[in-house]
Amino acid sequence: MKRTDPIRVYEFEKLAIGDGGFQKAHFDRLLAWNEANGFKYFTAGHKGIRFNQHVGVIQVGGLVIEVLPKADNQGKEEKWQQALLDMLAIVHDLPLTATTDSHLHKRNSTILDFFFGLYVEDVYGLVRRGLVKQYHQRQSNQRTWKGRLYWPGHLRENLIRKDRFHVVHQTYDQDHLLHALLKRALTIVSDTALDPVIQNRAQDLDWAFDEVDDSRLTKAALPRIRLGRKTASYSRAMRLACMIVQDHAPDLKGGHVPLLGLMFDMNKLFERVVLKLMRRSALAYPDLNVSGQDSRKFWEDKTIRPDIVIRRGNEVLQIIDTKWKVPKKGTPGDDDLKQMYVYNLQFGTAQSTLLYPVTEDASPLSGSYMEWDWMDPHRHGCNMAYIDLFDPLTGKVRLDACTALLTELRTHNITLRSR
Repeated sequence: MKRTDPIRVYEFEKLAIGDGGFQKAHFDRLLAWNEANGFKYFTAGHKGIRFNQHVGVIQVGGLVIEVLPKADNQGKEEKWQQALLDMLAIVHDLPLTATTDSHLHKRNSTILDFFFGLYVEDVYGLVRRGLVKQYHQRQSNQRTWKGRLYWPGHLRENLIRKDRFHVVHQTYDQDHLLHALLKRALTIVSDTALDPVIQNRAQDLDWAFDEVDDSRLTKAALPRIRLGRKTASYSRAMRLACMIVQDHAPDLKGGHVPLLGLMFDMNKLFERVVLKLMRRSALAYPDLNVSGQDSRKFWEDKTIRPDIVIRRGNEVLQIIDTKWKVPKKGTPGDDDLKQMYVYNLQFGTAQSTLLYPVTEDASPLSGSYMEWDWMDPHRHGCNMAYIDLFDPLTGKVRLDACTALLTELRTHNITLRSR
Protein backbone atom coordinates (compact mmCIF):
# COMPACT_ATOMS: atom_id res chain seq x y z
CA MET A 1 0.00 0.00 0.00
CA LYS A 2 1.36 3.41 -0.96
CA ARG A 3 1.48 5.93 1.83
CA THR A 4 -0.25 9.28 1.44
CA ASP A 5 -0.47 12.24 3.77
CA PRO A 6 -3.08 11.66 6.48
CA ILE A 7 -6.41 13.45 6.33
CA ARG A 8 -7.11 15.37 9.53
CA VAL A 9 -10.60 16.46 10.49
CA TYR A 10 -12.17 17.53 13.77
CA GLU A 11 -15.05 15.96 15.66
CA PHE A 12 -18.47 16.85 14.17
CA GLU A 13 -16.85 17.91 10.88
CA LYS A 14 -17.75 16.52 7.47
CA LEU A 15 -15.44 14.57 5.17
CA ALA A 16 -16.63 14.58 1.55
CA ILE A 17 -15.65 12.24 -1.26
CA GLY A 18 -12.76 13.89 -3.09
CA ASP A 19 -11.29 15.62 -0.01
CA GLY A 20 -7.60 14.81 0.42
CA GLY A 21 -7.71 11.53 -1.48
CA PHE A 22 -10.90 10.24 0.16
CA GLN A 23 -12.51 8.16 -2.59
CA LYS A 24 -15.78 6.30 -3.04
CA ALA A 25 -14.06 2.96 -2.31
CA HIS A 26 -12.99 4.35 1.07
CA PHE A 27 -16.50 5.73 1.62
CA ASP A 28 -18.15 2.36 0.91
CA ARG A 29 -15.71 0.52 3.17
CA LEU A 30 -16.32 2.94 6.03
CA LEU A 31 -20.07 2.57 5.66
CA ALA A 32 -19.81 -1.21 6.10
CA TRP A 33 -17.51 -0.82 9.11
CA ASN A 34 -19.74 1.78 10.75
CA GLU A 35 -22.81 -0.40 10.22
CA ALA A 36 -21.03 -3.37 11.81
CA ASN A 37 -20.35 -1.18 14.86
CA GLY A 38 -23.92 0.03 15.35
CA PHE A 39 -23.59 3.27 13.34
CA LYS A 40 -21.81 4.88 16.28
CA TYR A 41 -18.82 6.61 14.67
CA PHE A 42 -20.40 8.91 12.08
CA THR A 43 -23.50 9.64 10.05
CA ALA A 44 -23.44 9.15 6.29
CA GLY A 45 -24.73 11.58 3.70
CA HIS A 46 -25.01 11.46 -0.07
CA LYS A 47 -21.33 12.05 -0.83
CA GLY A 48 -19.62 12.11 2.52
CA ILE A 49 -19.67 11.37 6.22
CA ARG A 50 -20.02 13.58 9.29
CA PHE A 51 -18.16 12.46 12.39
CA ASN A 52 -19.65 12.71 15.87
CA GLN A 53 -18.09 12.73 19.35
CA HIS A 54 -15.76 9.80 18.55
CA VAL A 55 -12.13 10.76 17.92
CA GLY A 56 -9.07 8.74 16.99
CA VAL A 57 -7.65 7.27 13.81
CA ILE A 58 -8.97 5.11 10.97
CA GLN A 59 -6.78 3.46 8.35
CA VAL A 60 -8.66 2.22 5.32
CA GLY A 61 -6.31 0.73 2.75
CA GLY A 62 -3.46 3.20 2.36
CA LEU A 63 -5.50 6.18 3.56
CA VAL A 64 -5.28 7.40 7.16
CA ILE A 65 -8.00 9.61 8.64
CA GLU A 66 -7.36 11.27 11.99
CA VAL A 67 -10.41 12.60 13.82
CA LEU A 68 -9.16 15.14 16.36
CA PRO A 69 -10.84 16.77 19.34
CA LYS A 70 -11.14 20.54 19.49
CA ALA A 71 -12.51 22.47 22.45
CA ASP A 72 -12.21 25.87 20.74
CA ASN A 73 -10.98 27.53 17.55
CA GLN A 74 -7.45 28.03 18.83
CA GLY A 75 -4.38 26.05 17.84
CA LYS A 76 -3.19 24.02 14.86
CA GLU A 77 -3.81 20.38 14.01
CA GLU A 78 -0.51 19.35 15.65
CA LYS A 79 -1.69 20.80 18.97
CA TRP A 80 -4.90 18.79 18.99
CA GLN A 81 -3.14 15.67 17.78
CA GLN A 82 -0.80 16.03 20.77
CA ALA A 83 -3.76 16.73 23.07
CA LEU A 84 -5.50 13.53 22.00
CA LEU A 85 -2.34 11.46 22.41
CA ASP A 86 -1.72 12.92 25.87
CA MET A 87 -5.27 12.09 26.95
CA LEU A 88 -4.97 8.52 25.68
CA ALA A 89 -1.58 8.18 27.36
CA ILE A 90 -3.05 9.23 30.73
CA VAL A 91 -6.10 6.99 30.49
CA HIS A 92 -4.26 3.91 29.16
CA ASP A 93 -0.95 4.43 31.03
CA LEU A 94 1.07 4.82 27.85
CA PRO A 95 4.45 6.56 27.84
CA LEU A 96 5.02 9.69 25.78
CA THR A 97 8.79 10.11 25.60
CA ALA A 98 10.92 12.56 23.65
CA THR A 99 11.54 9.80 21.11
CA THR A 100 7.87 9.10 20.46
CA ASP A 101 7.13 12.82 20.35
CA SER A 102 9.80 13.47 17.72
CA HIS A 103 8.62 10.50 15.65
CA LEU A 104 5.05 11.77 15.74
CA HIS A 105 6.10 15.16 14.40
CA LYS A 106 7.46 13.76 11.14
CA ARG A 107 5.66 15.13 8.11
CA ASN A 108 3.05 12.43 7.64
CA SER A 109 3.33 10.45 10.85
CA THR A 110 0.01 9.54 12.48
CA ILE A 111 -1.49 8.52 15.78
CA LEU A 112 -1.65 4.97 14.43
CA ASP A 113 2.13 5.03 13.93
CA PHE A 114 2.47 5.93 17.59
CA PHE A 115 0.35 2.97 18.74
CA PHE A 116 2.00 0.54 16.34
CA GLY A 117 5.52 1.70 17.19
CA LEU A 118 4.87 1.54 20.92
CA TYR A 119 3.40 -1.95 20.63
CA VAL A 120 6.34 -3.29 18.60
CA GLU A 121 8.81 -1.81 21.09
CA ASP A 122 6.98 -3.46 23.99
CA VAL A 123 7.01 -6.86 22.27
CA TYR A 124 10.72 -6.44 21.47
CA GLY A 125 11.35 -5.94 25.19
CA LEU A 126 9.37 -9.05 26.09
CA VAL A 127 11.23 -11.17 23.53
CA ARG A 128 14.62 -9.92 24.73
CA ARG A 129 13.76 -10.88 28.32
CA GLY A 130 12.38 -14.24 27.20
CA LEU A 131 8.75 -15.14 26.54
CA VAL A 132 7.00 -16.67 29.53
CA LYS A 133 5.87 -20.30 29.54
CA GLN A 134 2.51 -21.23 31.03
CA TYR A 135 0.59 -24.36 31.92
CA HIS A 136 -2.45 -24.84 29.71
CA GLN A 137 -4.64 -27.63 28.42
CA ARG A 138 -4.07 -29.08 24.97
CA GLN A 139 -6.12 -31.54 22.96
CA SER A 140 -4.24 -33.85 20.59
CA ASN A 141 -4.11 -37.29 19.03
CA GLN A 142 -1.06 -39.15 20.32
CA ARG A 143 0.64 -42.56 20.37
CA THR A 144 0.86 -42.52 24.15
CA TRP A 145 -1.87 -41.95 26.72
CA LYS A 146 -1.36 -38.92 28.94
CA GLY A 147 -3.95 -36.83 30.68
CA ARG A 148 -7.53 -37.96 30.08
CA LEU A 149 -9.18 -39.53 27.07
CA TYR A 150 -11.38 -37.19 25.03
CA TRP A 151 -14.08 -39.56 23.81
CA PRO A 152 -15.69 -37.46 21.04
CA GLY A 153 -12.32 -36.97 19.34
CA HIS A 154 -11.17 -40.51 20.06
CA LEU A 155 -14.28 -42.08 18.52
CA ARG A 156 -14.10 -39.77 15.53
CA GLU A 157 -10.44 -40.34 14.70
CA ASN A 158 -9.36 -43.66 16.21
CA LEU A 159 -12.05 -46.27 15.56
CA ILE A 160 -9.59 -48.22 13.41
CA ARG A 161 -6.39 -46.81 14.96
CA LYS A 162 -5.78 -48.85 18.11
CA ASP A 163 -2.34 -47.33 18.54
CA ARG A 164 -3.64 -43.74 18.98
CA PHE A 165 -5.32 -41.89 21.84
CA HIS A 166 -7.16 -38.59 21.54
CA VAL A 167 -6.41 -36.98 24.90
CA VAL A 168 -6.70 -33.72 26.80
CA HIS A 169 -3.49 -33.08 28.72
CA GLN A 170 -1.66 -30.28 30.45
CA THR A 171 1.45 -28.84 28.86
CA TYR A 172 3.99 -26.16 29.80
CA ASP A 173 5.22 -24.03 26.90
CA GLN A 174 4.96 -20.66 25.16
CA ASP A 175 1.97 -21.63 23.02
CA HIS A 176 -0.81 -20.07 25.11
CA LEU A 177 -3.57 -17.50 24.57
CA LEU A 178 -1.56 -14.50 25.75
CA HIS A 179 1.09 -15.13 23.09
CA ALA A 180 -1.62 -15.90 20.52
CA LEU A 181 -2.96 -12.38 21.17
CA LEU A 182 0.49 -10.82 20.75
CA LYS A 183 1.12 -12.81 17.56
CA ARG A 184 -2.23 -11.81 16.02
CA ALA A 185 -1.57 -8.12 16.76
CA LEU A 186 1.94 -8.36 15.29
CA THR A 187 0.51 -9.87 12.11
CA ILE A 188 -1.96 -6.99 11.83
CA VAL A 189 0.83 -4.44 12.31
CA SER A 190 2.97 -6.21 9.67
CA ASP A 191 0.09 -6.21 7.19
CA THR A 192 -1.29 -2.76 8.00
CA ALA A 193 1.52 -0.40 9.02
CA LEU A 194 2.40 2.20 6.40
CA ASP A 195 5.65 3.19 8.11
CA PRO A 196 8.28 0.80 6.63
CA VAL A 197 10.44 0.97 9.77
CA ILE A 198 7.57 -0.19 12.00
CA GLN A 199 6.50 -2.80 9.47
CA ASN A 200 10.00 -4.27 9.21
CA ARG A 201 10.48 -4.35 12.98
CA ALA A 202 7.15 -6.19 13.37
CA GLN A 203 8.20 -8.74 10.73
CA ASP A 204 11.55 -9.21 12.49
CA LEU A 205 9.65 -10.58 15.49
CA ASP A 206 7.87 -13.35 13.57
CA TRP A 207 10.45 -15.97 14.55
CA ALA A 208 9.71 -15.53 18.26
CA PHE A 209 6.14 -16.76 17.77
CA ASP A 210 6.75 -19.60 15.30
CA GLU A 211 5.49 -22.19 17.80
CA VAL A 212 2.41 -20.17 18.77
CA ASP A 213 -0.95 -21.08 17.22
CA ASP A 214 -3.22 -18.03 17.09
CA SER A 215 -6.09 -19.80 15.30
CA ARG A 216 -7.86 -20.44 18.61
CA LEU A 217 -7.87 -16.74 19.50
CA THR A 218 -11.52 -15.70 19.21
CA LYS A 219 -13.51 -12.78 20.53
CA ALA A 220 -14.88 -15.05 23.26
CA ALA A 221 -11.35 -16.12 24.25
CA LEU A 222 -10.05 -12.58 24.90
CA PRO A 223 -11.74 -12.15 28.34
CA ARG A 224 -10.11 -15.42 29.48
CA ILE A 225 -6.62 -13.96 29.17
CA ARG A 226 -5.37 -13.05 32.63
CA LEU A 227 -2.05 -11.68 33.83
CA GLY A 228 -0.28 -13.09 36.85
CA ARG A 229 2.90 -12.44 38.75
CA LYS A 230 5.11 -13.89 36.00
CA THR A 231 3.31 -12.01 33.21
CA ALA A 232 2.88 -8.60 34.90
CA SER A 233 5.41 -7.12 32.45
CA TYR A 234 3.00 -7.97 29.60
CA SER A 235 0.39 -5.50 30.86
CA ARG A 236 0.85 -2.61 28.40
CA ALA A 237 1.61 -4.84 25.42
CA MET A 238 -1.56 -6.81 26.16
CA ARG A 239 -3.71 -3.65 26.33
CA LEU A 240 -2.29 -2.39 23.04
CA ALA A 241 -2.72 -5.80 21.40
CA CYS A 242 -6.36 -5.97 22.50
CA MET A 243 -7.01 -2.53 21.00
CA ILE A 244 -5.38 -3.53 17.70
CA VAL A 245 -7.05 -6.94 17.42
CA GLN A 246 -10.54 -5.87 18.48
CA ASP A 247 -10.65 -2.87 16.15
CA HIS A 248 -9.22 -4.56 13.07
CA ALA A 249 -11.70 -5.37 10.29
CA PRO A 250 -9.88 -7.32 7.56
CA ASP A 251 -12.90 -8.19 5.41
CA LEU A 252 -16.32 -6.80 6.28
CA LYS A 253 -19.27 -7.83 4.13
CA GLY A 254 -17.13 -8.89 1.20
CA GLY A 255 -14.98 -5.76 1.15
CA HIS A 256 -11.44 -6.05 -0.13
CA VAL A 257 -9.89 -3.05 1.63
CA PRO A 258 -8.39 -3.76 5.09
CA LEU A 259 -9.50 -1.34 7.79
CA LEU A 260 -8.30 -0.58 11.30
CA GLY A 261 -10.03 1.99 13.47
CA LEU A 262 -8.94 3.06 16.94
CA MET A 263 -11.80 5.35 17.96
CA PHE A 264 -12.67 6.75 21.39
CA ASP A 265 -15.77 8.49 22.73
CA MET A 266 -14.50 11.98 23.55
CA ASN A 267 -17.07 12.48 26.32
CA LYS A 268 -15.84 9.37 28.15
CA LEU A 269 -12.20 10.18 27.42
CA PHE A 270 -12.56 13.69 28.89
CA GLU A 271 -14.31 12.27 31.96
CA ARG A 272 -11.61 9.66 32.60
CA VAL A 273 -8.77 12.16 32.13
CA VAL A 274 -10.32 14.61 34.60
CA LEU A 275 -10.91 11.78 37.10
CA LYS A 276 -7.27 10.63 36.83
CA LEU A 277 -5.95 14.17 37.25
CA MET A 278 -8.21 14.80 40.24
CA ARG A 279 -7.00 11.63 41.91
CA ARG A 280 -3.44 12.71 41.18
CA SER A 281 -4.01 16.12 42.80
CA ALA A 282 -5.88 14.55 45.74
CA LEU A 283 -2.71 12.71 46.80
CA ALA A 284 -1.68 15.98 48.47
CA TYR A 285 -4.87 15.96 50.58
CA PRO A 286 -5.30 12.71 52.53
CA ASP A 287 -8.66 13.88 53.90
CA LEU A 288 -10.23 13.96 50.42
CA ASN A 289 -11.43 10.92 48.50
CA VAL A 290 -12.14 11.09 44.77
CA SER A 291 -14.20 8.33 43.19
CA GLY A 292 -15.75 7.81 39.77
CA GLN A 293 -19.05 6.35 38.63
CA ASP A 294 -20.56 5.88 42.12
CA SER A 295 -23.89 4.13 41.74
CA ARG A 296 -27.11 4.98 43.60
CA LYS A 297 -30.59 3.55 43.23
CA PHE A 298 -32.88 5.99 41.44
CA TRP A 299 -36.11 4.26 40.38
CA GLU A 300 -36.91 0.55 40.75
CA ASP A 301 -33.79 -1.19 39.39
CA LYS A 302 -32.47 1.93 37.63
CA THR A 303 -29.37 3.67 38.95
CA ILE A 304 -27.62 7.01 38.53
CA ARG A 305 -23.85 7.35 38.20
CA PRO A 306 -22.26 10.79 38.44
CA ASP A 307 -18.87 11.09 36.79
CA ILE A 308 -16.94 12.19 39.90
CA VAL A 309 -17.80 12.27 43.62
CA ILE A 310 -15.52 14.08 46.08
CA ARG A 311 -15.85 13.20 49.76
CA ARG A 312 -14.33 14.13 53.08
CA GLY A 313 -14.97 11.10 55.23
CA ASN A 314 -18.64 10.19 54.79
CA GLU A 315 -19.60 13.71 53.68
CA VAL A 316 -20.13 14.29 49.96
CA LEU A 317 -18.52 17.66 49.25
CA GLN A 318 -19.13 17.83 45.55
CA ILE A 319 -20.66 16.05 42.59
CA ILE A 320 -18.90 16.79 39.31
CA ASP A 321 -20.20 15.93 35.87
CA THR A 322 -17.83 16.50 32.96
CA LYS A 323 -19.18 17.90 29.69
CA TRP A 324 -16.97 17.93 26.60
CA LYS A 325 -18.81 20.74 24.86
CA VAL A 326 -19.14 24.49 24.77
CA PRO A 327 -22.33 25.53 26.60
CA LYS A 328 -24.68 27.55 24.43
CA LYS A 329 -24.79 31.22 25.40
CA GLY A 330 -22.64 30.43 28.43
CA THR A 331 -25.49 28.79 30.36
CA PRO A 332 -26.18 25.15 31.21
CA GLY A 333 -28.88 23.20 29.41
CA ASP A 334 -32.12 22.32 31.19
CA ASP A 335 -31.45 18.59 31.01
CA ASP A 336 -28.01 19.06 32.59
CA LEU A 337 -29.45 21.15 35.43
CA LYS A 338 -32.16 18.56 36.11
CA GLN A 339 -29.53 15.83 36.14
CA MET A 340 -27.43 17.68 38.74
CA TYR A 341 -30.57 18.40 40.81
CA VAL A 342 -31.18 14.66 41.13
CA TYR A 343 -27.54 14.02 42.01
CA ASN A 344 -27.72 16.58 44.83
CA LEU A 345 -30.80 14.98 46.33
CA GLN A 346 -29.70 11.38 45.96
CA PHE A 347 -26.20 11.98 47.35
CA GLY A 348 -27.23 14.57 49.94
CA THR A 349 -24.79 17.25 48.82
CA ALA A 350 -25.22 21.00 48.76
CA GLN A 351 -23.29 21.62 45.57
CA SER A 352 -22.67 20.06 42.20
CA THR A 353 -20.63 21.27 39.26
CA LEU A 354 -20.88 21.00 35.51
CA LEU A 355 -17.27 21.00 34.35
CA TYR A 356 -16.48 22.12 30.78
CA PRO A 357 -13.22 22.55 28.85
CA VAL A 358 -12.08 26.16 29.04
CA THR A 359 -12.70 28.40 26.03
CA GLU A 360 -11.79 31.99 25.27
CA ASP A 361 -15.10 33.46 26.46
CA ALA A 362 -15.75 30.99 29.30
CA SER A 363 -17.24 32.54 32.43
CA PRO A 364 -17.93 30.58 35.65
CA LEU A 365 -21.52 30.70 36.85
CA SER A 366 -23.23 29.69 40.08
CA GLY A 367 -26.91 29.28 40.84
CA SER A 368 -29.25 27.84 43.47
CA TYR A 369 -32.18 25.49 43.09
CA MET A 370 -35.55 26.67 44.38
CA GLU A 371 -36.76 25.31 47.70
CA TRP A 372 -40.14 23.64 48.01
CA ASP A 373 -42.55 24.07 50.91
CA TRP A 374 -43.68 20.45 50.84
CA MET A 375 -40.29 18.91 51.61
CA ASP A 376 -37.63 19.25 54.25
CA PRO A 377 -35.33 22.18 53.52
CA HIS A 378 -32.35 21.24 51.40
CA ARG A 379 -30.51 24.26 50.11
CA HIS A 380 -28.41 23.27 47.18
CA GLY A 381 -27.11 24.61 43.91
CA CYS A 382 -25.17 23.94 40.75
CA ASN A 383 -22.08 25.64 39.36
CA MET A 384 -20.60 25.94 35.92
CA ALA A 385 -16.82 25.65 35.98
CA TYR A 386 -14.11 25.33 33.33
CA ILE A 387 -10.91 23.33 33.37
CA ASP A 388 -7.85 24.61 31.52
CA LEU A 389 -6.67 21.16 30.49
CA PHE A 390 -4.18 21.79 27.68
CA ASP A 391 -1.04 23.85 27.27
CA PRO A 392 -2.03 26.54 24.74
CA LEU A 393 1.11 26.12 22.63
CA THR A 394 1.96 22.42 22.68
CA GLY A 395 -1.41 20.82 23.39
CA LYS A 396 0.09 18.71 26.19
CA VAL A 397 -2.22 17.94 29.11
CA ARG A 398 -1.49 20.03 32.20
CA LEU A 399 -1.06 17.45 34.96
CA ASP A 400 -1.87 20.05 37.64
CA ALA A 401 -5.10 21.17 35.96
CA CYS A 402 -7.26 20.01 38.90
CA THR A 403 -5.04 21.22 41.74
CA ALA A 404 -6.66 24.63 42.18
CA LEU A 405 -10.13 23.09 42.12
CA LEU A 406 -9.34 20.64 44.91
CA THR A 407 -7.54 23.32 46.94
CA GLU A 408 -10.66 25.47 46.96
CA LEU A 409 -12.75 22.50 48.06
CA ARG A 410 -10.46 21.74 50.95
CA THR A 411 -10.62 25.33 52.19
CA HIS A 412 -14.45 25.20 52.10
CA ASN A 413 -14.76 27.51 49.11
CA ILE A 414 -17.64 25.71 47.40
CA THR A 415 -17.65 27.85 44.26
CA LEU A 416 -15.23 26.02 41.99
CA ARG A 417 -13.05 27.61 39.40
CA SER A 418 -10.39 25.76 37.53
CA ARG A 419 -8.83 28.58 35.59
